[in-house]
Amino acid sequence: MARTHRSEADTRIRVSEAIIDYVAEHGVGVRPEIPMEVILESAQVSRASAYRIWRGKEAFGAFALEQCVSGHAMATLNADRALELARAAESSTPGRLEAAAEFLCSAADEELDILLESDRWRAFVRFQAIAADDPTSEVGTLLAKIETEDIERITRIYETVAAVWGLVPIPESGTRSIAEAVLLLARSSIGRIVSGRDETAARGIYAEALRGLVRGSFSEVPGAHVDLDAARRQWGEGSGEN
Repeated sequence: MARTHRSEADTRIRVSEAIIDYVAEHGVGVRPEIPMEVILESAQVSRASAYRIWRGKEAFGAFALEQCVSGHAMATLNADRALELARAAESSTPGRLEAAAEFLCSAADEELDILLESDRWRAFVRFQAIAADDPTSEVGTLLAKIETEDIERITRIYETVAAVWGLVPIPESGTRSIAEAVLLLARSSIGRIVSGRDETAARGIYAEALRGLVRGSFSEVPGAHVDLDAARRQWGEGSGEN
């Protein structure tokens, strides 16, 4: 097949897209390896062009690894929408703890919608699931870093939710242990969906389990009140108000 001469930037983009498409559809082996020849054929990039950018399979493998994990950094629910969901939960759900649980379930469901539409994110999930079983030292270090970032992000979200709805974590270890449980639940549910299980059923189970986790992990602070300004300060609004 004749191949057109392309710039290095264009070649990188085409190869990156081919890697994401491949992993999103096929996953990866137990020891994560992306077949270079298959990727180049899919991207319609010649070996000569590829080797001018990546000097060997090791360099290409490092680039492929970067593409596989790039979906982890995707932006999800924006601040304006999060605040809309918080206001809706507060106005429609009696009880501060129940309203917080409703908000978190609604936000998680909308984030799933955003993420499941992304091949890049699906590729990351499939790569993570397989690579975690038998990671090389490089991949193991990378996955551990990603897990720490995820736990810290979820911890910040749940700390904000607790501040907004006047809640206190029940576990002695605090909100971080709740975040770890939420991450395990999310990974299990997402794995079922990405692997082709009944999405409607998986999402329903996820929502009910998350709701139960929130109910069992927080208690209402006596005399506290809902403070949506706390969410606004943390998340901001499109208008720039802090």
